[in-house]
Amino acid sequence: MSKYIPKLKINKAYLYLAIGLALLVLSMMFFFMSVGYMERALISTSLLTAFIGFSLLSSSLYVLRLSAYVYGVEAEGREETKAGK
Repeated sequence: MSKYIPKLKINKAYLYLAIGLALLVLSMMFFFMSVGYMERALISTSLLTAFIGFSLLSSSLYVLRLSAYVYGVEAEGREETKAGK
């Protein structure tokens, strides 16, 4: 099955960075929605939306940290190959 899927040359660090930023934007949207629900006195909906926002923020920070780690490992690997040539 893998022979039918084209192999894309995507840097993993940049892919994780894009996913992390998308999750960060999504979490901010949920936080703003939570404030809007709180203005309309929908307390339980507001708390649930804020919880979802915090969960997305946590996952965003984790993915961004993973992106920095992967970028560092790849940069270290490139330096070692340059030094070996």
